[in-house]
Amino acid sequence: MAVQTPIDEKTSEGATSKVVDEEWEKFKQSKKQHLERLHKIVKRQEEENRLTKEKIKAKSMKLIMKLNSKEHLDDRSKQLLERLSQNLI
Repeated sequence: MAVQTPIDEKTSEGATSKVVDEEWEKFKQSKKQHLERLHKIVKRQEEENRLTKEKIKAKSMKLIMKLNSKEHLDDRSKQLLERLSQNLI
């Protein structure tokens, strides 16, 4: 059985340290890419939400205009008009 000398131990530790460092860098890079993908997903969802809110607001305004153009509103239409007006404000 061969006995390791201190020089062999340092070489072995240096090689191990290098492998660990390389693995750590790979791990950090993969996490960075994962976070970038998540960031893109969040941005896309925020944009979709913004567009959906704009569509809803436009539809609400169109309905408000339609209800306002009527001379006589029934109670249900009056309540709807009030709710729509409050939601837009």
